[in-house]
Amino acid sequence: MNDRQRYQRDRASVMAMIKFILMVAIIGVLCWLGTKVFVILVPFLIGFLLAKSSFAMANPIAKSIAGGNDPSKLKPGQKKSTKTKTALVIYVILNILLVILIIALCFALLSQANNLLKGLSGLASTLTIDNISELIERFSVDNGGFLTAEMLDQAKTSAFDILTQIIAKIPQFVQGLIAWIWGLFNHAPYVIFFIVSIILSGFYFINDGPKVLRFYVKNTPSRKFRNRAFSLINDLFVMLFRVLGGYFALLIITSAESAVVFAFAGIPELSIILGLLTGVIDFLPVLGASVVMLPVAVYCIANGNYIGAVVIIGGLAIMTVVRRVIEPPILGKSMQMHPLITLISMAAGVAIWGLGGFLLGPALAIIIAQIIKVFEIDKKFLAYVSGVLERLMKEPEAKGKES
Repeated sequence: MNDRQRYQRDRASVMAMIKFILMVAIIGVLCWLGTKVFVILVPFLIGFLLAKSSFAMANPIAKSIAGGNDPSKLKPGQKKSTKTKTALVIYVILNILLVILIIALCFALLSQANNLLKGLSGLASTLTIDNISELIERFSVDNGGFLTAEMLDQAKTSAFDILTQIIAKIPQFVQGLIAWIWGLFNHAPYVIFFIVSIILSGFYFINDGPKVLRFYVKNTPSRKFRNRAFSLINDLFVMLFRVLGGYFALLIITSAESAVVFAFAGIPELSIILGLLTGVIDFLPVLGASVVMLPVAVYCIANGNYIGAVVIIGGLAIMTVVRRVIEPPILGKSMQMHPLITLISMAAGVAIWGLGGFLLGPALAIIIAQIIKVFEIDKKFLAYVSGVLERLMKEPEAKGKES
């Protein structure tokens, strides 16, 4: 190998490395921009899901109205097809039902939050060292007097220390709760704009969807890319609808079940808050409803409400069985992600977007996974990396042959 050939080989290797570094940098920049753009696109994504759901529900109804004819075709003198009109009506009904549900849930949460604040203020005024001592002694007597005098003194001392810390934290907790509620009011314009964006985007997807589709087909000459894009949209809709809709359904079911259990356990004044908290915690991989329900059962035992503790534990067992029965048909294998990947996407979402990232992280992970799968980006990337590594490995082999 002469100097010119060696120069060309080294130049090709350096250019391949530079190209690889630039590709990684571009991917990093695109990921960073994607985290910013994705939040902007969330209301339009929700509107798209609602629009597609309306179309799916409108299809059989429109067929029956059209009398066997194609409901998506325009009749003479019509501006909108029967399918589009039916989808718009269903879309309006869905939005009305969602608004009613959200308003009812907000009023219920405000009512129970008021009960929680009253309970905390009452706890701060009634819990004294004498009351705690009486509670510990009664607990010992009710359970056969298994606590010795020394153990009672240690328990009282520890309880007093804990009580002092709790009472010191109550004002901070109330202040933080008030600040959080005030923050919600400050974000009210954004929330209103978010809701309006969802409603209008869904309406435009239904009303102008055929026009957008024709424009896309006309201005996308590559049939292969066009077909893959259609496949990606359909796959994303099915997967996101099944994942988000399925988890939302499980959230409602778990929250309703746990709220009923807490109400029967003698805690009706906090049943909705505890039920909603149980449903949200149940989202987390590995963790479940027991993270909330078992501590509440212990609280019931400490207050002598043994029947309530039995009701909570029994309800938890029944909810676990019901979850194992209803989860497979609702979700199936729609997530198609390992629980570790799901947990990492949740953690990344929370780190980037705060509490909302709890759902946005897995949703973005699903979208990225589907884009990589449909366009075979992983195969192209691995083929390119293997080519770069192969060229780099040839250099030592060539040097060895020369020597």
